[in-house]
Amino acid sequence: MGHIHSMHMNEHGITLQHGEYKGRLIRPTRYYGEGNDAPFWNQHYTNAMYSDDGGKTWQTSEPFPYYGTGEAAIVELSDGSLYYNSRRHKSTEGLNPRWRYTAYSYDGGQTWVDGSISDELPDGNQHSDYGLMAGLVRLPIEGYDILLFSNIDIPQKENDEDLAFEARWTERVRGTVWASFDGGKTWPVKRLVEEGSFAYSSMAAGRAGTDSEGIVYLLYESDGGAKMARFNLAWLTNGIDWKQYVSE
Repeated sequence: MGHIHSMHMNEHGITLQHGEYKGRLIRPTRYYGEGNDAPFWNQHYTNAMYSDDGGKTWQTSEPFPYYGTGEAAIVELSDGSLYYNSRRHKSTEGLNPRWRYTAYSYDGGQTWVDGSISDELPDGNQHSDYGLMAGLVRLPIEGYDILLFSNIDIPQKENDEDLAFEARWTERVRGTVWASFDGGKTWPVKRLVEEGSFAYSSMAAGRAGTDSEGIVYLLYESDGGAKMARFNLAWLTNGIDWKQYVSE
């Protein structure tokens, strides 16, 4: 590894569909610094690799706004900007590492700006600072920026005197999918997919004009193996018309 960017443990790449950088291939990557052991985590950061010649040559982006990050996911929004959502293994500024870290790119993934910490999307178990790789996908519905995010949804501790609470929630369980209808600004819908074991996950959406159109595919680690879930947006919203969540 050393001072080399790596594709290890990130969500899949995408082909940009809009604007000046249409056709660009881009993939989430990470930089390991001097190594992957815990003492080096504060050197790590999320970045990206991109190609404008069909994968013959690749360039590396500037770093994500926060260090201690890795295992991330990129989606393109309808205006051609990119939304980046990353796990964080270690907070180097005393910030909460238990929520997802996000940023945007307005130059096809060459630089990442407007970094922020989500107050809606958890990063793994909320009683651990270790985070969890997540899935992220944009649904191919023209003119709308509907994003889906997968991770685990662990109950919050309500009573500080409940010493047994955290002991009951030490595992990666309760796999959940969240939905955003405004390009990742808010996440008003979520639904439990897996009550039991749920670890690393990845999502993909069926292509428009094919038999898979409207289907979401969620692949996730569970009980030492892997499982696949298939669903659509109507299932995720529990039958509520998704357009009710869209601001006109």
